[in-house]
Amino acid sequence: MLTLFLMQGCHKKKNSLETVLPRKSYEVIKMANGALVESHVTSKEGMNDALQTSTTPNSYGLDLTLHVTVPAPAMTMKALCAATPELANALPTLKEMLPPAPQEGVKNSSLFYSRLFENKIKMLHYQLSHLGQLPSRESLFDCQTILPLTNTTTQSTAILVQAIMNVNADGSDGDRNLLLEKLSSTYQPQTNYRWPKTTSRPNPNINELREHLALVQKSLSDEKITPEQKSRLALESSSLQSTLIELERWSFLVGSADPFIVLPKFMLEKIKDGASIGDYAVVLYQGILYPAIVGDIGPASKIGEASLRICRAIDSQSSETHRPLSAPHVSYFIFPGSKDYPFQAPDYSHWSERCHELWKNLGGSDKVTWHEWEKCDQPWPEIQPQINPDIS
Repeated sequence: MLTLFLMQGCHKKKNSLETVLPRKSYEVIKMANGALVESHVTSKEGMNDALQTSTTPNSYGLDLTLHVTVPAPAMTMKALCAATPELANALPTLKEMLPPAPQEGVKNSSLFYSRLFENKIKMLHYQLSHLGQLPSRESLFDCQTILPLTNTTTQSTAILVQAIMNVNADGSDGDRNLLLEKLSSTYQPQTNYRWPKTTSRPNPNINELREHLALVQKSLSDEKITPEQKSRLALESSSLQSTLIELERWSFLVGSADPFIVLPKFMLEKIKDGASIGDYAVVLYQGILYPAIVGDIGPASKIGEASLRICRAIDSQSSETHRPLSAPHVSYFIFPGSKDYPFQAPDYSHWSERCHELWKNLGGSDKVTWHEWEKCDQPWPEIQPQINPDIS
């Protein structure tokens, strides 16, 4: 249970969670976003008149209590197969790799899972204190489990994540002729998986970003802007300049073309059982295995994000407003320490070979269907020489 008190008594020192609400309309039902809302108004007779009462902070106050039940991670075959029924046949060695049955009163042994929900509670704390929109129920309960697995015979290791599937369309590449689909306002032209550019072709985002930078710098020169506005614009200018430098130097994965998954940063830290950008991954859904890599870092309070290419292989209608799956039925297997370095442009055939090998070493069945990716970039059109008609 998370409890926040807004506008406390005038004799109490104001803490960081107390605030006076701005005079604007809040649509509580939209803000709650699937949370059960019960509202009550209480009143009492006061001893002071309106002039005196209006100056007393707690004469008009709001207490907010958000009740959250944090789910336990799935750690048994029954619970895991309830989310992904084909899991037992796809990975016959799974039962041997599961941790001992959890004991009542003992904190779960899934450290990554605990971190994920700790971050979710912090996010809820912030959102509620600012009366921001809360995440939907599907987004809050997006994860069934995060478990480290070890095959004691082959010593092969993996991280099993059961989660929903959100859409990621980030990334860009000037070297490959690809169609970019900027599906949301949060689109980023870079991914954390990147490699040095090999041609002089410009990144397709550069012109737009240069125009944006010019507008920001023009606004910075306006003498009428406030110090706060100047500070914000200076930060934006610095960020845009850094992005342009990166786009001129690197190529990146492209969400609409490349099969990759996204993990929160805490799963990519240099700790035991942690993964890395570039590590290989296998996505299992409805009896089909999809080879992939860990290609980007996502928010700390969510999991289950895959590139648009993977999403559309599972659901062709995938888009900014349509995720393939809103319940945690997808199993993601990440293989820590498996990355190839230095990073290079995607080679789907090699990625597939490595994923097949890692899956087999983990004890995966060779009877499961694999999805094989094909390149979707097009050859660059040839530049035709221009002929001057005045020359005979």
